[in-house]
Amino acid sequence: MDQILGFAPVGVVTFGGLALLIGVAVLIHTQHLVATADIPRSSLGATKSVAVVQPIHADATNCTELWIEQRIDHFSWLPAEAVDSVNDNATPSGLPATYQQRYLLNDQFWDPSDKKAPVFFYTGNEGDVTLYTNHTGLIWENAREFKALIVFAEHRYYGKSFPFGDKYMDHLGYLTHDQALADYTELVYALQQQYNAFNHPVIAFGGSYGGMLSAWFRMKYPNIIAGAIAASAPIYGFGGFPEFDGEKYWQVVTRDASPAAGSAENCVPNVKKSWTQLFELAKTDSGRATLSSLFQLCEPLTSEKQGEDLAMSVLFAFDTLAMGDLPYPSSYLTGGAVELPAWPVREACSHLAGDFDAPEGSENTTLLEALRDAANVFHNATQDLKCFKIPTLWDYDGIWDYQYCTEMLPQETYFSTNGETDMFWPHNITFEEIRAHCQRDWHTTPDPDSIRVSYGDEMLRSASNIVFSNGLLDPWSSAGVLHTPKNAKVTIVEIAEGAHHLDLFFSHPKDPAAVIAARKTEIKMIHKWIDEFAAYK
Repeated sequence: MDQILGFAPVGVVTFGGLALLIGVAVLIHTQHLVATADIPRSSLGATKSVAVVQPIHADATNCTELWIEQRIDHFSWLPAEAVDSVNDNATPSGLPATYQQRYLLNDQFWDPSDKKAPVFFYTGNEGDVTLYTNHTGLIWENAREFKALIVFAEHRYYGKSFPFGDKYMDHLGYLTHDQALADYTELVYALQQQYNAFNHPVIAFGGSYGGMLSAWFRMKYPNIIAGAIAASAPIYGFGGFPEFDGEKYWQVVTRDASPAAGSAENCVPNVKKSWTQLFELAKTDSGRATLSSLFQLCEPLTSEKQGEDLAMSVLFAFDTLAMGDLPYPSSYLTGGAVELPAWPVREACSHLAGDFDAPEGSENTTLLEALRDAANVFHNATQDLKCFKIPTLWDYDGIWDYQYCTEMLPQETYFSTNGETDMFWPHNITFEEIRAHCQRDWHTTPDPDSIRVSYGDEMLRSASNIVFSNGLLDPWSSAGVLHTPKNAKVTIVEIAEGAHHLDLFFSHPKDPAAVIAARKTEIKMIHKWIDEFAAYK
């Protein structure tokens, strides 16, 4: 969902109030890296005094890497014969019953003597947890004020947290958001034991899918989570919500490329008219040779269908640039590999600002050259790419495609375009096609209703103590909570010049006023939740 490029402990398991101890030792691996700012790594002590240094910047090197043993399946009991004298961690099938979940922890600011001192808990999403640790400035910049214990939890099947080790792809049935949330409950419980923090509030933070998880964490386990910051969380992005329309996603991408968002006036019209020429060239051998040379492809196009694959690579370049349309350079959406420029959509559109004449079959390829240069703001961000390999579906989605093909966790790969309200070409994707793909590739049948059945409709009747924030430059805002429901216990924050969960990032001199205001609202609500938690005792 974040389109990040590139993509395994002691715990206490609780069931209905019954605690089952499944381990007694925490495996510790401290990273041998240089800490930034003046924030030491975790002392692993529950009585560490509060630091006096205000952090300017911090990242995973300021944390201790820890592991907790988690049940692979939180929702069934192992039969008695699973335990034997040879291997007490094996099921009758011979498969392991537990796995090692990674989390990163910093207790430098933690003050257990202050009953209002919270646990700041980041609900990791579909990637290596260090990426979120390195970029979630909202936690780092406010931990000292709140005297918070900082925890970044890694999502199962991502980063280093793999059930079944290198055989994880053979056992994806345990890759669900429910199992991930159950992991997080067990981790919180274990930390509450270790740090004597049962009477301290836990505040969940997350962005994108992590924001969905933080909201659902609060909704499903309100006894554990006192409040949640759900940034850029597209919780309405499911077919089970009648109001959801995937085409609106591409409307936001298109708006980002328009003067309304600061981009060149000719950008959208030029992108629109480029497709006719591209698809026309893809019909013939000579045309495909032209495209292969023009786009500097590593492997020449050999079929008309590959012309659409090439077009999709341009579409997804604009998609990622829109999510990462920040007012300053950032490497977040490249997984830390390379920085995208400030306002990257505007940068891409600068290549399409001119007047181009490209009728069907024209040998004048200047428009397509401009389109290539625009896409290369993302694809060739390093500016040293010798040739371009058209990404596959696996490159785009990876294992996330399985999560879409089961719970239908939102993925824009499957959102249709219409060429009218967006700047792309008509490309309709039906549920029947999606179902056929999922059954063929994953042997699953996607369920568009499961999330709505679990958490209710857009009225959010069961929700409380959640901030839903959305940047209006972020295409995922099309599936986010943008309007205040009748339930006054949730807070809606709109960030006019905000991209994908910009409010979670570190403060920056070029931050728009709207994101500064959003962070103030979020901190205000965290104080309110903590005060309510403390007053309830």
